[in-house]
Amino acid sequence: MSARPIVIDTDPGIDDALAIMLAAACPEVDLRGIVAVAGNVGLEHTSANAAALADLLRLDVPIGRGASGPLCRADVDFAPDVHGENGLAGYRLPASTRTLQPGVPLLARLIEESPDPVTVVPIGPLTNIAMLVNEFPKAARKVERFVIMGGGTLDVPGNVTPVAEFNIWFDPDAAARVFAFGVPITMVGLNATHQALVGRKHLPGLFASGGPVAEIVGRLLDGYYDVDGDPGAAMPQHDSLAIAAVVDPAVLTTVPAFVDVETAGRLTRGMTVVDLSDASGEPNCDVAMQVDVQRFRHLLDTRLSALDASLRQV
Repeated sequence: MSARPIVIDTDPGIDDALAIMLAAACPEVDLRGIVAVAGNVGLEHTSANAAALADLLRLDVPIGRGASGPLCRADVDFAPDVHGENGLAGYRLPASTRTLQPGVPLLARLIEESPDPVTVVPIGPLTNIAMLVNEFPKAARKVERFVIMGGGTLDVPGNVTPVAEFNIWFDPDAAARVFAFGVPITMVGLNATHQALVGRKHLPGLFASGGPVAEIVGRLLDGYYDVDGDPGAAMPQHDSLAIAAVVDPAVLTTVPAFVDVETAGRLTRGMTVVDLSDASGEPNCDVAMQVDVQRFRHLLDTRLSALDASLRQV
C-alpha cells in the first residue's frame, strides 16, 4: 500500500512540534508540505518554528506562511502561558534560512498537483482552511479528508472557555465554514485527546536513544505541567493524536455526527455542537470518541525512536 499524501496546517506550538515529528517518522504518510497559521503564538513564531522543525527533520518539503489572525474576530489572544513566548516553551531551534511561500496558495497547489487525493491535517485554527475553501474551492473539493484537531463533545469542558477548545475558539467563523463545506471530516476533539495521556515514562525507547528528537521531546514534555505543578507529568497529546489517526486509523473509534460551530454566542462562541442523535441533519463529520491509548503510545515511542536513530546517522 502506498503512503497517504498529507499536508499539515499548524501553529507550532509544543504539541504541534511533536505531531510534525510523528508525521516525519511514519512511512505510512507522505508529508508533502507544512503551512503555518497564527494560533498558539503569532505567525512570526509559528512559521519560523515550522521551518526550523523541517530543517531539523531534514524534510524536503515546502513551508507556507498563512493567515496572521482570524477571518473576522479581533478579540482573541495567543497562548504564551501554555506554549511560551516563542511557541516551544522557550526551546530555540536554529533559525531556518528557507524561503517561506504564501500559505493558502501553496496549500491549493499541493492538493491540485497531487495525482492522488491529499489528506489535510489542520492542527491549529482553521483560518487557512476556510481561506482555501473561499479562494480555491476547486482544490478544496479535491481533499480526501480533513483530519482536524479541534473542538470536542459537550461532556468534556473546553480548554479556553467552559465550552470551547482553543483552535475552534480562536477562529469560530473559519471553523463553521469548514464544517459546512461538505468534504469528509474527522474531528479529533478534547474528549478524545484527554484520553491520550503521554509522559516520559511512556516513551522508553525514545529516551533510551538520546538523540536530537529525544532531547527536544523531553524539553517539550517538561514544558507541560499537571494540575499539581509536577513537571514531566503525563499530559494530553492533542495534535499528535490527529496525525496518529491518519497513520493508523485503529487508534481511534469514531461515530458519524452532525457538527456545527457557535459563532455568535456571548458565552458559547467557539463551541462545537455535536449532535449524535441526527436531529440536526445528516452527519457531516466522523467524531473521535475512544482512543486505544496503548496503541497510540506504542506508535509514538517506536516511530520517534526510529526517527531519532536516523537523524543521528551522518
